[in-house]
Amino acid sequence: MSVLKLKLDQEQLVEDFFEDTWLAGIISQAKDYQLCWQINKQLGYDFRVNNSLEINLTKNRRAFYFTVFEYQELTKSAAHYLYNNHCKAEFLLPELKHVDYIWLIKGNYYQDADVKNLIEQCRKAELVQLVSLLDMKDIRNKINLIF
Repeated sequence: MSVLKLKLDQEQLVEDFFEDTWLAGIISQAKDYQLCWQINKQLGYDFRVNNSLEINLTKNRRAFYFTVFEYQELTKSAAHYLYNNHCKAEFLLPELKHVDYIWLIKGNYYQDADVKNLIEQCRKAELVQLVSLLDMKDIRNKINLIF
């Protein structure tokens, strides 16, 4: 009797997950809940922590938990996710150690000009030091963002 082995195609999973997405990096010394409150106030959003999306990474037999905040824009069929990039001394995306938070915008409503406008509005939040659009090609650990 032969055993059928199924292998998850991670490249296809990453490609599917990141279809119609934008990524921005945010630098802020604020706690994640304080930053979300400010972004909510500035943009009229309603980011809330979603514990079911929390990302768990294990390195050297230690567990690290990265908080994910979510906001669904139902009228635009768009979803916004704000990932905490730090947990203790570990990073969700090690190639972006200088970035404190990752903002993922998912959905085909937003175009280049819309995203640039959102970033400009986000920059006006008091606790935000810097926001910049990230190039997907520069991110090696995209799989860490998939929940």
